[in-house]
Amino acid sequence: MQEALIITTAIAFLLFTGVLCSWIGNKLRIPDVLLLLLAGMLFGAIQYKNEALIEFPTVFLTSVAILALAMIVFDSTARLRLRELDTFSSKAINLTFINTIFTLVLFAAAAHYILSLPFWSSLLLAAIVTGTSPEVMLMYGGKSKTLTLLKLESIFNTPLTVILPFLVLDLMNSIKTTMLAEIIEQATPFVMKFIVGIGAGIFVGIVLFKVVQKAHTQLYSPLAVIVAALLSYVLAENLGGSGVLAVTALGLFFGNVYVKEKINLLQAESVLAKALYILVFMLTGLIIKIPYTKEFLITSGILFGAYTAIRFVSCWFSVHKEYSTNEIVYMALNAPKGIATAAVVFILAVHNIETMTTVIDMTFAFILYSIILSSITTWVTNLENHTARH
Repeated sequence: MQEALIITTAIAFLLFTGVLCSWIGNKLRIPDVLLLLLAGMLFGAIQYKNEALIEFPTVFLTSVAILALAMIVFDSTARLRLRELDTFSSKAINLTFINTIFTLVLFAAAAHYILSLPFWSSLLLAAIVTGTSPEVMLMYGGKSKTLTLLKLESIFNTPLTVILPFLVLDLMNSIKTTMLAEIIEQATPFVMKFIVGIGAGIFVGIVLFKVVQKAHTQLYSPLAVIVAALLSYVLAENLGGSGVLAVTALGLFFGNVYVKEKINLLQAESVLAKALYILVFMLTGLIIKIPYTKEFLITSGILFGAYTAIRFVSCWFSVHKEYSTNEIVYMALNAPKGIATAAVVFILAVHNIETMTTVIDMTFAFILYSIILSSITTWVTNLENHTARH
């Protein structure tokens, strides 16, 4: 009982602090995710009797991260319109594909030579940092074509963030034949994750549509929306599909069909999604424990610089015909890592791999660096736009 009370107290304190940070960020026109992460890191550094002042069980952290990912992705995709997808989806898919290939090949090579990691560990790190964070990108205001493309890219690449590391891990642990044969063997379950994920999301979406249309109530219909988002995630995962893709499909379906009182239905879900968004980034800052040594900071900084350069090249190859160099630079600098990346690290931490500590430390460093860089980039861009309007 005492332990439960301590955890509940810590959650309440973090939520209160997070709401305050979010409010300050809004007033100062600073992306709140940066303040949330830094506040979490500050609390994580405070010790009492040589122990961390605030600690949570790993299972709790993973569960909250998965819950937040499901709710935030659903809340965001439910507000997208298919006409936006018609314009930008092919470009976003192309960017996602090229960026994934470049990262898996070039960044894995960079990690191998800079960190002296084995091939599989380098590939695992590349797979973890491939995606961008939808919960960060979709919270950024503005409707520029560059930002819209980045938001859609974050939605499309998030399933890859969750799937690819475990695919690499399976290959790492089970290669007994040739490389090509093993990859072909893994191709079927990889494709099935997408098919099952989309199917589960559409199925739950149809059921939800029928329920809120025929049995709409002011209290239970918003609750049904929240339950549907969680149910689509767990249904897809238990069937061997991608939960993130299921929630994405559900959000797009729900957001683009006619539903009575749709705006009111999403209000309760949006409040819950924002609360989880605040809590998870506070928790992410709390559990970031990177070695603050000169050697690690220099090495991780060089590797992050290599990642940013590789992303610039992939963005240029993808969209240089339609976007200016300044817009491509903005896209390269705006690649934050978020909840999906943190959730994958929480799960991978239990695997007994020799170089896993290095992979985890580098991933947490990338979460920190990428959010700082993305927040500064967004803040400067918003400031320039605000100045130009006045």
